[in-house]
Amino acid sequence: MLSGPLAGHVQSQVPFQSGEKITYELVYQWGLIWANAGVATFSVEDTLIDGQTHYRFQGAGKSYDHWNWFYEVNATYTSIATRNFKPLTFERTGQEGSSVYQRKYTFKNDSIRYRLEPEKRSDRERRGGLPLRQGAMDPVTAVFYCRSLDFTHVSADDTVPLLFVLDGEYYESYVRYLGQERWVDPRTDKTYDCDVFSAYLIKGTIFREGERIRVYVSGDDRKAVYIETDLRIGKAKIYLAE
Repeated sequence: MLSGPLAGHVQSQVPFQSGEKITYELVYQWGLIWANAGVATFSVEDTLIDGQTHYRFQGAGKSYDHWNWFYEVNATYTSIATRNFKPLTFERTGQEGSSVYQRKYTFKNDSIRYRLEPEKRSDRERRGGLPLRQGAMDPVTAVFYCRSLDFTHVSADDTVPLLFVLDGEYYESYVRYLGQERWVDPRTDKTYDCDVFSAYLIKGTIFREGERIRVYVSGDDRKAVYIETDLRIGKAKIYLAE
């Protein structure tokens, strides 16, 4: 059973505001091969729905042209969520390798409705629903939720459970707090005082399953300044683009 004081605790003031856009560059390692493979962006905007202000979160990734022969990525994840990180809608569109997808989710009071477009012409569209479980989030809302966690009064190895909805199914995950560490960006020699945590990854087209990602979050603006993770083939290092 996952536990710890992190569970459900976010800072009284979130560390981002409408209009923020953060860009990262992904460096891929496979054996002795190192290559700049692509870029990813995360952004947040305010949006008004029925007179209430909500978040519009977006994450997007695109591989560089010179990398597409190996593994092409052009994907966008968009979520509308309340100020308490409860998703209202989530859409995942794009391409990862040979998989092309368009998937839409609507979060209701007691259920989640989804529509999954076929990846191939021979496949059929999938429509269905799931009973809504407490704390369920889509992946991009979860990214901003994790940025907002309050690490002030926690200890190393404390965990917070995460519940994802993806591909028409629930997946249970967690974040594990690893403590504080001073990290130096090898590209710029800039030093960051960071909170560090790992996360349990779900097996997919890119990632290997398990606690295989390590995230360094700056102590001031709560931005991830560096991420390293195992992939199904090789590893990735993800750097904040200054």
